[in-house]
Amino acid sequence: MKKRWLFTLVFACLLLLPRLVFAVDFDILSYKGDLNIHADNTAVFQQTITYRFKDDFNGQSVGLGKAGKMPEGFEIDDDPTVLVSKNGEIIEDALSYTKKNEKGYQVIILNPGKAGDTVRVTITWKLKNLLFLYQDIAELNWQPLTDSSGDIKDLEFRVTSDSPAEKFFFHTGKLLNDGSVEKVNDIYRVKMKNLPRKRQVELHAYWPREDFSVAPSQGLEEERLKDFKKIEIEIKANKVQASLMIKWIFPIIFIVLLMMTIMYYRAFRKHTTLKKVYSKDHRLYEPPMDLPPMVLAEAIYSTSLEEISPLNKKKFGKFSFERLLQATLLDLVDRGHLSIFQGEEEPCLKINSEKGLSNFEKECLRMTLSTNKELALSDLFPEYQVSSGLFHGAKEADEQHIREFGLHLKRSFERRLERMQSCVRDKVKILRLPSYYRPLTDKENSFVNGMKVCSAITGLFGLLIFYYSLRTRGYFSLPLLSLGLIGLLASALVHFVTRGPSRDGVLNEEGAEAYYLWTSFENMLREIAHLDKAELESIVLWNRLLVYATLYGYAKKVNKIMKLHNIQLENETMNLYVSCGWDKQFHTSAAHINQYTSVANTASTFSVSSGSGSSGGGFSGGGGGGSIGAF
Repeated sequence: MKKRWLFTLVFACLLLLPRLVFAVDFDILSYKGDLNIHADNTAVFQQTITYRFKDDFNGQSVGLGKAGKMPEGFEIDDDPTVLVSKNGEIIEDALSYTKKNEKGYQVIILNPGKAGDTVRVTITWKLKNLLFLYQDIAELNWQPLTDSSGDIKDLEFRVTSDSPAEKFFFHTGKLLNDGSVEKVNDIYRVKMKNLPRKRQVELHAYWPREDFSVAPSQGLEEERLKDFKKIEIEIKANKVQASLMIKWIFPIIFIVLLMMTIMYYRAFRKHTTLKKVYSKDHRLYEPPMDLPPMVLAEAIYSTSLEEISPLNKKKFGKFSFERLLQATLLDLVDRGHLSIFQGEEEPCLKINSEKGLSNFEKECLRMTLSTNKELALSDLFPEYQVSSGLFHGAKEADEQHIREFGLHLKRSFERRLERMQSCVRDKVKILRLPSYYRPLTDKENSFVNGMKVCSAITGLFGLLIFYYSLRTRGYFSLPLLSLGLIGLLASALVHFVTRGPSRDGVLNEEGAEAYYLWTSFENMLREIAHLDKAELESIVLWNRLLVYATLYGYAKKVNKIMKLHNIQLENETMNLYVSCGWDKQFHTSAAHINQYTSVANTASTFSVSSGSGSSGGGFSGGGGGGSIGAF
C-alpha cells in the first residue's frame, strides 16, 4: 500500500509541473483505433499511437473520456493495459498511472527519451454500455478522439462486432473531409490522412436491436432508426452546402466585390487626379518657402499636431511628432531665439529671447522648458516627466491617486496641443497662405464610400477564408488562400488611400504645385550623399537645410556632408550642433515625450487587477472524448 501511495505521489508531482506537461515538440505519425463490440454491449477499445519526438521528453499522455451525450451506465475500466515500445524495442519497465478526472481517465506514462526517438504506445480499454439500445436499433454515437496535441499524419479505425453494423459513418466536422470508409469481411475500416490537432472524430453506426438482445435494457422505449437516417442526411447536406459555399459562392462574391472596389478606385482617381503631371525625380536645392516646420506640416501636408500626437493610437501624417518638435526647436536655434551649449555633463538648451516669436512657438517653449530659461536636454518637458515606476508596488488604495495623476498629465498635454494647433492655423492665416486642399465632391465621396464598403466586406471574406484554411489545414487550395490574403491587402490599401482625402480633401492645382516643389526639395535631401560638387556648391542656405532635413528625417545625412566638406554657418550654435553631433541627443530628448505621455495614458486608467478546441458543426451529437499528448 505504501508503495502505491509513493507511486501516486511521484506522478501527481510530475503533473503539477507546467514546464513538463505538453511542452515538447513531436509528430504523431499514426493513430490506430481498434474497437470490438460484444453482444452484451461491452467493448474492447485498443489505441495504438506512434510518436516521433523532436525534443527530449519525459513521457506520454493518452486520455479517454465520457463527457457529453453517452448511454446510461457507460463505464470505462480504470485499469487499462499499457504496452510501450521505443525505437522498435518493447520497454518492459515503463511506468504508467491512470488518473481519473471529471471527463474520464488519463493514462500517464513515464518514459523519458531523446529527440529523434520513435515511441509506440498501445492502450487497451474495457468499456461497458457503449451503445444506445432503442426499441428498433442499437446505436453507436461516440467520439473517441477530441483533443490531440499534434497533427496526426495517418489515422485509422477498425470496428468489429459479433454481427456487422447495418450502416457505419465517420465524421470529422462540417469543414473537413471525412476520409474513406470501407467494409471488408464484415469489418468496417476508416482511413484518413493529416487530421489537424484538436480535431474531433466521431463514429456513428447502428445494428438491429436483436443483435444485442442479451444486453441489459436502458429504458429507451422510442424508435430511433428514422431519426438516425435523418441526422446523417442533414450532416451530408451540411457538408455539401459548406463545400459549395467555400469553393464557389464565397470566391465568386469575393471576386465581384474586389472588382467593384477596383472600379470605385479607378473612378475616384479619375475625378481627383490633376491634369498637370509633375516629375517625380526632380530635385530642388533650396526650400521653396521659408516656413516654420509646424506651419509647413499644416499648410502643405495637412498634418495637425493632434493627428500625430503620442496619445493618438491612429497616427496619420507626413511627420512624426518628435521630428516636428525637434525641427521647431532647431528652427528657433537657427533664428537666434534659442541656443545649445555644452553644460557640465551634457548639452543644455537656453532661451535667448522670445521677442518676435509666434504664439505657437511660445507654447512650444512652455511645453519643452516650462518656466525655465535653460535646461539640460535630458530634462526637457519637466511638467510631463513621469516614470513607469509609478506603478511599481502600487496597491488598490493607490489606484484613485494614480488615475487622477495620469489623467491630469494627459489632459494638460492635450490642451497644450490644442492651443498650439490653433495658433499654427492662425499663423497660416497671418501669412496669407492659400488653401492647398479642396473638399471632396458628393460624387467623389460616393466613390470613397463604395470603396470602403466593398473592401471591408472583401476583407471580411478574406479573414473568413484564411481562418477556415488554418482550421482545416489543407482543405482549401492555394488559390483560395491567396484570395483571402488579397482581400485583407485590398481592405488595408483602401483604408490607407482614402484616409487622407476623407479627412483633408484633395490637393487643388495650386496645392499640387506647392506639394511638387517641397517633394523635389525632399528628393534632394534624400540624395544629398550622392550629389556632385557643383550641386553641393549650389546650396547656399545650409542652416535652413539642416532644419528641414531634421523634419524630413535626413539630419544624419546632412550633418555628415557638412562635416565632410567643412561647411561653416554664421550661427555659432548651429556650427556646434553639427560639429559636436548633438543631433542624436537632441532627437533622443525630444522622443522622451512619447514615453511620458504613454505612462500618463496608462496611469489614467490604472488598475491593480489589470497588471479545448471546438470543431463546429458536422457531427451527430455523440459524447465521449479522447486526448493525445506528451511531456
